[in-house]
Amino acid sequence: MGNPGIRKAMTIEQIFFKNQQERRLYELREKAARDEISMVSGAKAEGKAKMAQEAICKYLEARFPKTSIDLQAEVQRINDLVILDKIINKIYTVNSLDEAAAIVREANK
Repeated sequence: MGNPGIRKAMTIEQIFFKNQQERRLYELREKAARDEISMVSGAKAEGKAKMAQEAICKYLEARFPKTSIDLQAEVQRINDLVILDKIINKIYTVNSLDEAAAIVREANK
């Protein structure tokens, strides 16, 4: 190894891996970092689903004010973003509450 930087890094790595406690602390820090990344990803997906639910419900409320309450409750129970996206892609073309309900139920099968 002619590069002094690489040689120094390898020396530090050898010392690090000989020390059991340091290695364990490193592994725990890495696990915590991975867990946090996973939680953030889950929270982002949950937030996107919540926004989709709200968009659908706002549309239903604006279009069918008093009669869409039950359908809005049904939409609020859907947490799958793929299903909610299917609903959003079709819901804006409906002419009746029955059509909207059919779209929600078809997407949720």
